[in-house]
Amino acid sequence: MSGKHLANRDNWQLEARKTGDLGENKAVEAIRAHLPSHYKVRLKPPKIPIYSGGKGIVLDAEVYNSRTEKRLFVECKRGNRGGNATEERAYKYATAGMKRAVRALFHDVCEEPFFTILSGKIFNGEGGDCQPFVIERVNKQGKTVRSKIVPATYREKVSVGLWGENYAFADHDFSNAEEIATQIMEIV
Repeated sequence: MSGKHLANRDNWQLEARKTGDLGENKAVEAIRAHLPSHYKVRLKPPKIPIYSGGKGIVLDAEVYNSRTEKRLFVECKRGNRGGNATEERAYKYATAGMKRAVRALFHDVCEEPFFTILSGKIFNGEGGDCQPFVIERVNKQGKTVRSKIVPATYREKVSVGLWGENYAFADHDFSNAEEIATQIMEIV
């Protein structure tokens, strides 16, 4: 890959990180507002060291219910530009090995320790209407190409990939935060 393409890739990653952080923080704050006071929400809990050498995973939030004395880890994935990375990165939290490793470290974690919140244009459309839209991007050859994004396709991919798992789609403006908070309360 040429230096020009690497430079563009670095800028893409920085922009994606900013978009992701924005989505994570908004999702967690929107849900926190609908949880009773005996639920404690911690944004960006410490790394969970599940690999050798102290390496591990950092999730976006932790929800702890002081009445049940149980915790649930929340991962937020926000996608705006298409591709398959957003939902596929979420799938690792549905693996048996990842769940087993976290259960081994936390005696108070729920049986299903993860809850994934998916948001952004690829799941909701540009205006929250779930209608297809077109984006432009520059390919490896430097040519601008147009791609059609179909939110229903992304939602379907998630419903298959996360079947039986704890997840929710956040509306465009997080107007369904109360529903998502209710789902979380049913778990923890």
